Amino acid sequence: MIKNQHIPIMANEILSFIDGKKKLSILDCTFGGGGHSKKFLESGHFVTAIDQDDTSLTIAKELKKNYSNIIFYKSNFKNIDLLELNIKKFDLILLDLGYSSNQLEDSNIGLSFKIDSYLNMNYLGGDLNAFRIINYYNKKELQRIFNVYGEISQADKLANYIVKQRSLKKITTNFEFVEVLRNSGVNFRSKKIHFATQAFQALRIESNGELENLTIFLKKVHDFLGINAYLAIISFHSLEDRLVKNYFRDNKIKKNKDFQNYKNWGYEILTKKPLTATKFELLKNNRARSAKLRVGRFIN
Repeated sequence: MIKNQHIPIMANEILSFIDGKKKLSILDCTFGGGGHSKKFLESGHFVTAIDQDDTSLTIAKELKKNYSNIIFYKSNFKNIDLLELNIKKFDLILLDLGYSSNQLEDSNIGLSFKIDSYLNMNYLGGDLNAFRIINYYNKKELQRIFNVYGEISQADKLANYIVKQRSLKKITTNFEFVEVLRNSGVNFRSKKIHFATQAFQALRIESNGELENLTIFLKKVHDFLGINAYLAIISFHSLEDRLVKNYFRDNKIKKNKDFQNYKNWGYEILTKKPLTATKFELLKNNRARSAKLRVGRFIN
């Protein structure tokens, strides 16, 4: 049995939008450790879950022993249109862009800079990983990912230093890379977070194509929402949140009677500003500190 300690982020806030409603069809696009799905099942809803991780499949099988109203699909959420889903239109679709505790603690994946492991960071099983990026991307490519995905102002300086260090010896582990960051002389932006956070974020985004996957998903998701259904998305850094914010803004239903909408669907934005975790939740789960929840109601 998998030991699952995953704590679902802002579960109460998500449930508040469907409070009092029973037997809804919910699509959990990022099942992860199953925390959100378990909350939905406990409330009497029907859950269709998607995740690419093998551990998630095992957790879903465990849940199935106690809850018959869950179906699991092993896939990436970007492929939502390629799956033969049991339901075609859902009352609530959830996309939680964080990774699970199981993934964070898996030394084979190596997402944490607190655990020494081989430079990987690819949790989707693809060919690209942090080792290949650090040791084989050219200086310009390194500068791009650290600037765009890590939002590191001195990305050029960091790229130069990495190229110099790898010419002496391949950088192979998380701790070796942390030491490269420590000795790079780069002034990382914030003292509130670990100095390696931004660089690790950049490598993780590049390794897994995170922003591309989100963009692909957002182009498809409206086809799977029923009338007055909810789309809830939890993001964990400004790049993701900006994509989600712009998606809802660009597809907002206009209330002006003279406005001729170019499509026959859109959203009522229910979160003018993104919701964040309460102080009480942060005491139990510090990983929720950077989470932002945006919710829209689908109008057809």
